[in-house]
Order: sequence, then C-alpha cells, then structure tokens
Amino acid sequence: ELIRIGYITGSEQWLEDTTELYDRPGQKISGALTYAIAEINSDETILPNHYLDFIIAETFGKESESIRQTVLLLDKNISVYIGPQETCIHEGRIAASFNIPMISYYCSEKEVSEKEVYPTFARTKPTVSQIAKSVVSILRLFNWKKVTFIHSNREAKIHTADSICEVGFFSINTHGITITFRKIYTKHYFHGHSENPFIKIVSETRLDTRIYVMLGAYYEFIGLMDHLQDTGLLDSGEYIVVGVDEDAYDINNVQNYLQGIFSDNVTKRVAAAFRHFIGVVHSPPVAEDYLNFSKIVNKFLESPPFNYTNPFRHLDIMKKIKPEAAYLYDAVWLYARAADKILNKQQDIKDGRLIIDNIKGMTYKSAMGYISRINTVGDAEGNFSLVARRQLGNGEWGLLPIGVFRLSENLTELPSFHYYEGESIRWIAGSPPVDEPSCGFRHERCIPKKTYTREAVGGTVGGILLISIVICYLIYRNWRYEQELASLLWKIDYKDLSLGDHYSQTFHGGRIKPNGLCKSGSQISLISQVDVDLRQLFTHVGTYRGTIVAIRIVNKKHVELTRNVRKELKIMRELRHDNIIPFIGACIDAPNIGLLVITQYCGKGSLQDILENEDLQLDSMFIASLVFDIIRGMLYLHNSEIKSHGKLKSSNCVVDSRWVCKIADFGLHEFLSGQEEDLGEYAKYRNLLWRAPELLRDKNMPARGTQEGDVYSFGIIMFEIQGRMGPFGNIDLSPKDIVQRVKNTREDLPFRPRLSELSSTPKFITDVIKECWDEDQTKRPDFTEIKSKLKPMQKGMKANIFDNMLAIMEKYADSLEALVEDRTDQLIQEKKKTEELLHQMLPSSVADQLMTGKQVEAEAFESVTIYFSDICGFTAMSSESTPMQVVGLLNDLYTLFDSIIEYYDVYKVETIGDAYMVVSGLPKPNGIIHAGEIASMSLHLLEAIGKFKIRHRPDDKLKLRIGVHTGSCVAGVVGLKMPRYCLFGDTVNTASRMESHGEALKIHCSQQVKELLDQLSGYELEERGVVCMKGKGDQTTYWIVGEDTERRQRR
Repeated sequence: ELIRIGYITGSEQWLEDTTELYDRPGQKISGALTYAIAEINSDETILPNHYLDFIIAETFGKESESIRQTVLLLDKNISVYIGPQETCIHEGRIAASFNIPMISYYCSEKEVSEKEVYPTFARTKPTVSQIAKSVVSILRLFNWKKVTFIHSNREAKIHTADSICEVGFFSINTHGITITFRKIYTKHYFHGHSENPFIKIVSETRLDTRIYVMLGAYYEFIGLMDHLQDTGLLDSGEYIVVGVDEDAYDINNVQNYLQGIFSDNVTKRVAAAFRHFIGVVHSPPVAEDYLNFSKIVNKFLESPPFNYTNPFRHLDIMKKIKPEAAYLYDAVWLYARAADKILNKQQDIKDGRLIIDNIKGMTYKSAMGYISRINTVGDAEGNFSLVARRQLGNGEWGLLPIGVFRLSENLTELPSFHYYEGESIRWIAGSPPVDEPSCGFRHERCIPKKTYTREAVGGTVGGILLISIVICYLIYRNWRYEQELASLLWKIDYKDLSLGDHYSQTFHGGRIKPNGLCKSGSQISLISQVDVDLRQLFTHVGTYRGTIVAIRIVNKKHVELTRNVRKELKIMRELRHDNIIPFIGACIDAPNIGLLVITQYCGKGSLQDILENEDLQLDSMFIASLVFDIIRGMLYLHNSEIKSHGKLKSSNCVVDSRWVCKIADFGLHEFLSGQEEDLGEYAKYRNLLWRAPELLRDKNMPARGTQEGDVYSFGIIMFEIQGRMGPFGNIDLSPKDIVQRVKNTREDLPFRPRLSELSSTPKFITDVIKECWDEDQTKRPDFTEIKSKLKPMQKGMKANIFDNMLAIMEKYADSLEALVEDRTDQLIQEKKKTEELLHQMLPSSVADQLMTGKQVEAEAFESVTIYFSDICGFTAMSSESTPMQVVGLLNDLYTLFDSIIEYYDVYKVETIGDAYMVVSGLPKPNGIIHAGEIASMSLHLLEAIGKFKIRHRPDDKLKLRIGVHTGSCVAGVVGLKMPRYCLFGDTVNTASRMESHGEALKIHCSQQVKELLDQLSGYELEERGVVCMKGKGDQTTYWIVGEDTERRQRR
C-alpha cells in the first residue's frame, strides 16, 4: 500500500524575481529525503506491506507560493507533509485544519509550538528558544545579571534576539538578568571591508558594561573583539564577550571565527582578543557518522528525481551538506516509526494528531550522529556546546568545544552546563569577571562619606521644634475635645419639641409602657407637621424646629452625665451615613415622661411592618435594594467607634420616603443603662428571636453585643425578607420555646428556621443565610464577605430603588429609539437581499441600471468566446428516472458547475434542461483572455465530471459534450416580467453547432478559438479535421486536450 509524502522545498529561483538571489537550499539537502525513503522501503521490519513515495512541491523561496503548494497537495492524497522550507505558521494551520501531520526540517517559528493551535505539527530542527535557554544558563552559571546585548537588524537575527529576551532577560523575577543596553547594527559586517559598527556601540556602553552578549554570524564576532582589544579594555580581564551563533558550527574550520570571511590568517592581536570570548553554538555532528551521511546524500542528490549535478565532481569535491539535510532525514524516519507503531495498533495513519502524539517523547539517533529527543510540544531538543579559544596542533589558534549543555528532564527548566573532562575556561584574572564592579560602574558606591554636622544640628533642633509643635497640637486638640464634651451640643430643650394631641395625651396619662406585640398604639401617620390622622404611624413622632422627628421614650427617671455618657452622645451625634438613622439629640428634662431620644423620622415604617403588609408586593429589585442598604449600614457601624449593634432586627431597620432602608436603635449603651423595661413575656421573648445563641446563653452579655452576633441577626432578617412569614417562618412554637431551643446545646443540629420554606430563593442566598447563622461564630462571614457573595442580587441594578426607577424610565425611552433603528436595519437588510438576488440573475452593471430605473440598451461586443455543453444520453437516462431524481441530478450537477466557474472570468448565461451556456468577454471586455478562460474552465469541468457521482445511479458516469466558438455578438435584457440577459448573433449558433457536432468527454472548438489560444500559448490542441456543419459548410475544427499548468499559474 502506497504512503505518499508531500515534500515542500525551495530548490529553484523564481524567474520573475531578479532583485534578490535565492540560496535554493533544496539543491543541497533533498538527497536526504530519497536516502531515508530508500532505507525505509528496503527495511522489512518497518512499515511492512507499505512503501513510501513523495511528491515535490516547489516554493521558489516564496511564502505565498509555499501556502499555495500546501493547499494544492491536499488533492494529491498525501499522508504527511515534510516541510516547509521557509516559514510554517500558515502552512501549519492548514495541516491542522485537515488533520494531516506536518514534520518540518527547517521552520523555527515559536508560534507553532502552541499545540492547541498546531496539534499536527512537529519539527526536527531545534528552535531558537533552545539556544536562548543555553545562553541564559551560562549567564546564570557565572552570576552575570547585567549585560549589553548586541545583534544585527536582519530579520532572522531580530527573531532570535527577541526569543532570547523573552526566555531570560525580561523574566526578571525568574532569572534576575537585566539588559543594560540593547544595541542593533545594520545588516552584515565584513571585518576590514566595511565600517565597523562596534566602535560606536562600545563607546556608548563601555562605562556601564562588563559583559557583552552578541548574536551574529561567525565572521562578525571578530569586529567586536578586535575593537575591544584595540581600546585596551581586555587587558585587565574585566570584560568578556559571550557569542551566540545560531548557524551550524563547522568542526573542520575552527579558525573561521578568528579569520573573518575574506581572510585565511589569524593575527596575533585577534588571537589575544579571543582569550576573552566564549561562544554558544550548535554541537558539531559526530565526524565519522556525518561524513558517511554527507557522501550518501551527495549521491542521492545526483540521482533521480532531483538530478542536481555537482560541477566539482571531477575534482573529487563533494557539495557541502547543510545540517538541514540531517533534520530532513530525521523527519522522514520519525514519521515512518510513528506510522509503523500506529499500524501495529491497527489505527489510522492518516490521523495527523495521532501521528504527532506518537512522535512526542520519541528518542532517536539523529543523522548528526548524536541522540536527540522530541519534547512534549513536538519540538526537537537542541544540542548545544560552549566553545573557547584553544591552540591547535600546528600552533595556530581556533575555537573548540570545551563543554556541553545537558537538558533537564523537566522541559520547562534551563539546561545545565557541563565541562568536558580536563576542560575549563581559562580566565585571565583567575576567576570569571563580574557583571558590575563592587564600587559600581562609575565608582558611585565608593565615594567618601561627607560629614553633615550642621545638617545634623539643624535637623535635631528642627525635630525638637516639630515635636514641640505636635505636642502642643495634641494638647490643644484634647482641650478642644473636652470643651465639645462639656458643651452638650446634643442636648435638646423640651420647649423646642412640638407634640401632636394623641402624643400629648399619651404623655400626660402617665409613664409609657411600650408593648412590642401591640401595634395599635403606633399605627398613626403624620399628614403634615401639625395634622395627625390615625392611618399609619410607626413610632412616636413630633416636630423639632419645623422638622418631623421620631421620638423614643426611655423609661428612666434621670441620667448622670458622666464623661463616658457625654462622649457616647457626642459620637452618636457625629455619625453620618445614608443607611443609618441620624441621631439629632436627647431631651433629659421632659416633665412626667423621662428621657427622650430624638432621631430622624422615616415615613414608611420599619422593615417588619413592610414585610407583614400582605398588600405590598416586593419584587427582586426592591428586595435587593433593602438588603444592600442594611449591609452598607452595618459595614459603617462595624467600622465606626460603635463597633457593633447588639439589637439588630427587622423592627430596627426603618425605611424612609425614598425607600432607603436605615439602621436604627444602636449605640447609647451608657445613656440607656438602668432603664426600666416593662414588657410582657411574649414580647420579651419575641424580641430575642434575632439574637445569636452564644449571646442568649451568656448571662453577662455585653449591651453592645458582638459583630458575629450582628451577622447572625442579619441571617434571620434575610430569612424573614425572603419568606415574609416572620423570623422563624410557619412554626407552631411560642417565642419562648423557640428561644429555649436555640439556646439548647444538646441537640444534634442547632435549631434554626427551615430553609426548605424558601423553595424559590436562589441557592447563593440560602447559602449565605446558612453561613450567617452558623453555630460556630468564628465561621460566620463578616459584612464585607456577605456583600461580595450577594453581589448577584444587584446584577444590572443601581445602588438604590430611586435610581433604579429612573434607570427603568430612561431604558424605556431608549428602547423606542432602538426599536425604530431595528426596524430600519430590517428594511435595509431586506433591500440588500433583493439586490443580491438581482445580481445573481443579471450582470452587476445591468442590475445596477435596472435598480436605478434606467433603460438597459443592447450592447455589441467585438470578440467573445461562448461555451455550450450538454449530457450525452440524458434523454434515455431521464426516461428511466423519476422527475424528482432528474431534478436532483441537474441540481447537483449545476451546483458543481456554478462553484467551478467562480474561479474564472466568465458569465453564466442560462441552463435549459441538460444544456449549459457560459460566455467570457462580456459584459466587461477582457481582450483575448476570454478564449483562455473558457478553455481552462472547460478542462476543469471535464475533470470534475469524471469524479461526479449520480445519487440514484452511482455506477453510471455522465458524459459531457462541449463546444466552444469565438466571435462577435450582441447582448441585452429581454422582457419586463422575469427579465433575462440574452446573447444574439451567429457566434451563438456556431458555438451550439460546435457542441452538437462534438463527441462525449471532449472539447470541440473552432479555428477562431484555436488562433487565440495559440497567441495565449500553454494549451495543447489536436486537429480533428474538416467537419460539415448545417448552415456553415465545411469547417476545420480542433480538440482542446490539455493545458500547461505552470504557464497557467504565471498567466
């Protein structure tokens, strides 16, 4: 069974490109492909019952041509791509799209290592990131953290330089290496024959640099080393150059680094300079193995199908084989081994992802002579060495390997450097130079310290003066604070309070005994500041200086204004937040009443009253707004000097006229201590339903409560808001029984409200409620966490209800404008559909005239080529098929034809039954190209008809008969109803005669067509002879049998 390889290579010069000389690397490495295939095909142990073959796809060194060839190979039934020669980003995406493996022997783009995007790509040539890691490894070995990086502006060098920077220099946190300078020189440098760019670079960097890293060609390093030696910077051994050569290291020419490109001699000065040079290079191939490999590749290069001659063969000189030949050889063998493994498992070798998965992690002996390995992203791991100056046997100097970089088993780590036995770097100063002198580059760290006696004395005096000022300020501030405490700004004169009649009667009737369960005494609402009716009042109210206020009665005869009480009242008066009730003041001289606490009045009542009002429906927006108002208020209290609430419950959360919820009844613990609370048992225990269990159990519970206890109370309120059935829902227990069960620690599960009653409540809300009333108070979230976890409740909403209502109104106004715009867009879309339909029926120029209401004039064309075709035997086939089968057949066939003619400059005129008519050269004239367009299209259609399958008769083949003629004609639109673009003239009749006198699966053309095709060139025609045609007499006609693909591509 044949396995076909698509070999993408660049072996020829693009004939139309004379501006740049192409290296044609394919002529130096292609023999490795045939060598590997020959070995595999002759080895019975690998891929038995299969043999490899290949198709050459020539790219001419052009990326666009490489992409095109990659696409064309898809129709050649290939099983694998070997290549491409140049870039591989787009080619790799194409291979991944069709699940075909692509193994590159040349590409070094880093993007293709992303296996999520390139799952079918692998390569045998090490990437630049491998050499980059080795560079960073040697810098870290000698603790060189500050370097100057030099490279040329050639595209390939910039790509490698960027890779080096990404791996090490810019990963400061990982490797701690900083580029002090990054210097770029122009193009190539030829020592002694072009201006030395390193003179300027060294002058700009020498003061702040000791370690130079240079990426360049082997013949460019001499420029930097020679200049450093000439300036005397190398004499002390403080400077070192780390060279990076990404090209192949030639073990047979170790002096080339010291000679340059146009010299064969190594001067003493250059030899001395290179004492301060070490280089990171590709490890050289194993000499004996690679020499034998080079001889065989040379032999296969001169053999078919390549036949690349060696002009120096008579001198017994071989072509110098590039390392890419070894990578090409490795690529073929890697594919063969992976395919063999897959076949042994009876899996599909055309599954590109499966092939690459079997190649990953594969260890193999490279044609270079050493063992290599494919890593987890399909890249070959590099084999790199460090070279340094050594004396050769003839007394000359050269750069020889002194050590190797060994890859870590963890592929994400840098390789480690190891010296060869008996080797080391011979430092001039006896040890590696440092990247920065101990005193700094500019001796800034060793400047003698200056004495600052005057400054010290002045600073001491100034410091004493500043401390004195601070102390005086603190004393003044403390005095002012005491004055504020003594000023009693919170105190309200009873005469300034104005009380309603109902309120006054209550007061004069004696001391108030509030009842937590009775609402009748507080169900009155103020209509104005003086008029009171009995509809809805949620607390005792009055007016203070013209403003309605809420009044709380404290059943306490008198209060001693100690410092703590005055401080507490001052703090309460200064607290200000949108979600807490402002404390206005206190009245301590009300007759027959006791103490009065005056706060802001909220007209909507408490949250408990709202929740118990069944006539008031609360949607998710109102609920979210109320909940977050409570959270914001509690956050403010917990972060203030109050620290905690202690009595948080739904009746202490009041709502103002703008539906903003505010926290009330907090603080004033010293002021309220000792008050008499005459509550019934039911009311007493009901007020405890919101209190945390640990506070219920503590007989010495602090009056201010705890922050964790407030979180528990908030959890009960949340249950109350969601269920609207009270703090513990529908339960047949008295408040006293509930409190006892909450306090009880002997139950297996702590007693809490049943969350099952909140069946329609989102899970994230019930989760928060459950966390808030956790038995372990340390596990309860604080209000900051609660706010974050309940954030989804406010999705798409403003901070409060009022803003939400305004937003809804704005959204409604905007929606009207959006609706008009949407309908306008729909009208435009329908118009576009109508125009597109008209353009499909008529030529664009004709359709545009009809749409603008113009009369379409008939137009004469001097030279066009007309195509006619029909199906031989269609009538007989139709008689044996149902009408639906005939319609399906013609629809499949003409859909295929329509898709093909889109690639050519032609216009489909009409189809009648099995007849198909096409013209080129109108409505837009195209010179004489129309004959070539029709001829190429006809050949394409003949090729497609051979592969066409008839759905209801799969064993039958259609036989297309084609006729082509060139001449003049007239074209115009005929009719008003269903207008058609029609052709008139003798050319139409002649083209039809050419078709009817033709033969099946042949293209019959006239003498006129033949003459134009000869002018275009590239077409193969055969003379048919003289044919007698009705109304035309004897005509010499021809068969169009083929086309030169290369000429067609160029045309």
